[in-house]
Amino acid sequence: MRLLALACLTTTTALAQGRPARTDLPLQLTRETATWLAALPIGCVDKPHEPPRSRGYLYESSIRIAPDFQKTRAFYGCSDWHSAVNSTWTLVKILRAHPDLSVARLIREKLNEHLAPGPMTGEVEFFNGEGDRTFERPYGWVWLLRLYGEVKTWDDPDAKKWAAALEPLARLFLERFPAYLKGLAAPIRVGTHANTAYALLLLHEYARMTGESVVQQQVEERARAFFLADAGCAPNVEVSGSDFFAPCLLEASMMGHVLPQAEFVRWLGAFLPDPDSPGFKAYTTTVEMAGANADLEKANLMGAKAHLIGLAVSRAKNLEDIARALPSSDKRVAAYRRLAAMQARAGINGMYDADYVGTHWLGTYIVDYLVSAGR
Repeated sequence: MRLLALACLTTTTALAQGRPARTDLPLQLTRETATWLAALPIGCVDKPHEPPRSRGYLYESSIRIAPDFQKTRAFYGCSDWHSAVNSTWTLVKILRAHPDLSVARLIREKLNEHLAPGPMTGEVEFFNGEGDRTFERPYGWVWLLRLYGEVKTWDDPDAKKWAAALEPLARLFLERFPAYLKGLAAPIRVGTHANTAYALLLLHEYARMTGESVVQQQVEERARAFFLADAGCAPNVEVSGSDFFAPCLLEASMMGHVLPQAEFVRWLGAFLPDPDSPGFKAYTTTVEMAGANADLEKANLMGAKAHLIGLAVSRAKNLEDIARALPSSDKRVAAYRRLAAMQARAGINGMYDADYVGTHWLGTYIVDYLVSAGR
């Protein structure tokens, strides 16, 4: 099995490091697209995070890697903890969609290694450690719950083992989430990891997937308290230099999951401008990255560039989510779906411009869009 894994990994890593054979791949999770996208997380789940580069202002400390970290950590790859978690989710999602994929055996091997009782016990011990109770909150927490919900609801022998190993950490996060949400004086509306609407969106998805009605009720109560009175969001002025979320679209996507359809239609009409209005212009184009490569690389801002490329893909998913939440007769549906496809293609075609800084996580967002679009 190890030899098979090494052979497959050589092939898939080569795919991950270069562009797909065609940039006009259909916006569907076909076998070809799934194989290409699976190569990205396969190529990074075993690549340890780089050590911190910055030095302290007043105090200094030495950094060493934890001994036997493969036995006591599950999510040590893909640049950072949350990316390792969502890359693992990507592998599960692809495997569920195409269980007979050419790299399916390799995917299962990787999942069996990372989602084993030993590494997951080590994760729980880390998050119970002093000073680690807020690590990766809320973005990494909701991705872990999304991963747990995916394997928990899958009738597969391996998935049952993975769910059992993940459950203690998932329950730990679920116990801590209510206090975190209640402690927020106001929602965090940034276009990056701390966004409250995104945390509520994935938490609500988890609750509905697993049938945890108490969690679902908690999410819906907080969503209404935070966002129900919102109106007049301004898409044309929301983008900052390192966003990978569009806060207006993300909030609307989340409320489309939480509100009954008739109530959502009224709320959306007051919250977002119509797709054919000047106020919606930001979503009819993508962030222009042409000619920026040299400056960004010189300034060591490739991470920001990757975020802006990913912004197109997350916009695509949000637009698709909003369209699905509206009645099929709503005149906005066709425009939302057309713009979603345009944004998705822009993100897919640009993802390799950010090198590993982008590919270690952008594949996850592409899979998320394709699944949400029913593709």
